[in-house]
Amino acid sequence: MKIQKTELAQKLNKIKSVVPKKTTQAVLQGILVKDGYLIANNMEMTVKAKIEGTEGESFIIPERAFDLINNLPDGDMEISAAKKTITIKADKIKNKYQTMEADQFPLPPEWEEGSELTIKSDVLLEAVRRVSYAIPALCNTPAVSSMCLQAAGGELNFVGLDGHVLAWDKVRYDGEFELLIPKNTVDKLKTIGLSGEVQIKHNNVGVVFITEEFEVYTRLVAGTYFKYKSLFKELPLHTAVSKEALLDAMVRAKMCTEGRCPVRFELDKSTLNLSMKDKMTDYYETVDLQEEMPKALAIGFDARLVLETLKAFDCKNVKLSFDSPKIPMLVEAEDSDFKAIVLPVAIK
Repeated sequence: MKIQKTELAQKLNKIKSVVPKKTTQAVLQGILVKDGYLIANNMEMTVKAKIEGTEGESFIIPERAFDLINNLPDGDMEISAAKKTITIKADKIKNKYQTMEADQFPLPPEWEEGSELTIKSDVLLEAVRRVSYAIPALCNTPAVSSMCLQAAGGELNFVGLDGHVLAWDKVRYDGEFELLIPKNTVDKLKTIGLSGEVQIKHNNVGVVFITEEFEVYTRLVAGTYFKYKSLFKELPLHTAVSKEALLDAMVRAKMCTEGRCPVRFELDKSTLNLSMKDKMTDYYETVDLQEEMPKALAIGFDARLVLETLKAFDCKNVKLSFDSPKIPMLVEAEDSDFKAIVLPVAIK
């Protein structure tokens, strides 16, 4: 087959991270070209990328060929496949690779039954990006290492939590279901380049996200998600602050410290006195509040979690709510339903 090198390289780069580094099935350490798609599979997630000019083809590009394809000169390239080899040609360049037989490559199951919904890609990606920082990479509880996509009460909820921070976004939707999406799939949805409308099909064991260019299939995480809504309670102490002002202050303070030094918030009337102290530094900065605090409060947080939480917000200002030094801080967007809670830490 003949194909534009640039188009092939771009699509390969979008899905090659799905290819497993270690596997008992050697055939998975390559990308299948089949009937107009590039297909990568690690047995937990399968990603298909549409690519013109490959209709009727069926062969595997081995992982060791990816770098060569990326470094070929722009223009036409040619790939010819035999039973267990492929040959790549471009300009004066030619190389032959040993590969596996295409019919050994496992494909995602045909979608026979289940439910589906359609959502705009920008709405989906915005919500996924906002809550994904709160999903831990490693956790003893599989359900926590996932994003909860839950439809209930006329809302489609996106939730991530790791025991120290909880992020929740939502959009309008009529339906009822709960899907636990693995973190690796969440990360791939953020980076693959979804556009247009996204069709989401799901059943009891899996879910697929479909656009004109890509299809992302994944197994669902088994289990029941934490009852997160009960933690978002009305708190008595309210104020608001410029998101950028607080974020910039946190960045400056964090760069002056080492390790997991906690940040101390002292809120009094119209000021937030932010401080971090360890063996190396004694940082202090004052940030103006936009609403006067009803009473003074001193509370500590893991500085990293405060930084990551603030970065998830897109709005100009955020609302902050408190109760006591032992009750989590509630952070809310001024222009959307996105909100997060950050658990406090003990401070001297």
